[in-house]
Amino acid sequence: MTDHSPQVDMRELAKFRLRNLRQPIFILASVAFAGAGLTALGFQFTSDASRRFMLGYLVAFAFVLSISLGSLFFVLVQHQFRAGWSVVVRRISEFFCLNMIVVAVLFLPIAWSVWRGDGLIYSWSKMDAAVSIKNAAEPVFQPVAFERIVDSEHRTGNTADHGGQGHVVNKPYLNRERFLATWAVLFVFWISVSVYYYRNSVAQDSTGDLRRTRNMEWWSGIVLLLFAFSLTFAAFDLLMMLDATWYSTIFGVYYFSGCAVAAFATILLCVLLLKRFHLAPDVFSEELQRDLGRLLFAFVFFWAYIAFSQYMLLWYANMPETTGWLVRRGMSTAAGYSNSWGWLVVILLLSHFLVPFAGIMSRHVKSNSTAMIWWTIWMLVVHYLDLYWIVIPESNAELTIGFVEIGIALAVISSYGIAILGISLRSNLFAVGDPRMSESLTRHAMY
Repeated sequence: MTDHSPQVDMRELAKFRLRNLRQPIFILASVAFAGAGLTALGFQFTSDASRRFMLGYLVAFAFVLSISLGSLFFVLVQHQFRAGWSVVVRRISEFFCLNMIVVAVLFLPIAWSVWRGDGLIYSWSKMDAAVSIKNAAEPVFQPVAFERIVDSEHRTGNTADHGGQGHVVNKPYLNRERFLATWAVLFVFWISVSVYYYRNSVAQDSTGDLRRTRNMEWWSGIVLLLFAFSLTFAAFDLLMMLDATWYSTIFGVYYFSGCAVAAFATILLCVLLLKRFHLAPDVFSEELQRDLGRLLFAFVFFWAYIAFSQYMLLWYANMPETTGWLVRRGMSTAAGYSNSWGWLVVILLLSHFLVPFAGIMSRHVKSNSTAMIWWTIWMLVVHYLDLYWIVIPESNAELTIGFVEIGIALAVISSYGIAILGISLRSNLFAVGDPRMSESLTRHAMY
């Protein structure tokens, strides 16, 4: 058993804060302005630019939301299991949790679109929502799934027995007031939990009060259960309801797996950049880096498992209401039903699972800071592509990436990053008051 843990003066660590972040803030601000410029340019050369803008904005919003939700999950799990190894990086994840306040602000354009009933994101939000839902029951593609023949009554759009009744049942759920009220409750819950854990953690830096740790641990179990429900409803409302006729009972878990991948990649990337540019004391050991790499590796596999499970269940059931969703996203090879989104499916299979699964598996790779910086960026990019594949086919029958989509992605993600840097300047970078901080700093390598 080898000890590679750095020796750190706790008094020095207790007063350390990030400073001199003007340069990264300036870079992110420049990227945000460049993104806004690209978006404006795209409006001049893009047909249906308003709808593409809102759907592109939805992708970017779902991306930044996934990072904050995954970070909140990380904080809650560490408290629930009374983990000591992660204390040294927990404050970083708390910053991303607290950024949920900014995410709530970023949600306002989506809320405004739904409240106006313009239908740019969700067709059911239109004033004539009942008509929109009825029309949505008639698939854009005839729902022939993977060379399997579907009943003629469904191929002709006759859904009186199968689809129509289901949509009548769903009408009370698919309305603007319910949608906005649900998201108000979700953000109140997420922000309240984030503020509670952040404030208690920061207050403990000066007091070292053990009762704060015990209280956070006690609440973590209850909050984790509520968190699971909240994330599931968020995934249903935000992404699944783009198609009012499509449903997947596993979709909440699918989005959760992406949240975990995004959060662990982001936390590890922050640790590696702090080490690379000597922005923090030498407290991040190789063992810690490998632990975060293992979590990332585990959820890369978990995402693939859930993605395949969802595909397999929808394919096997072969229900017209669900197979059309797959067809629109290029997952059919039947004659006349394939499209260019199938290329993105292949890219996701390779880049979101097979390539990183083989690439991150090695212990030596997880110990290599340079390699892991690239792998974390890789996973964040492919996670964005995964969300893009979920959202954009609702508007474009063929694979499309233009200035509008690229520009809005740069603007939203850069704004989110600026907010994170601003939050990080407000308190210590390390939760020195946590009773397990010494354990985290002196952790031994087990192999």
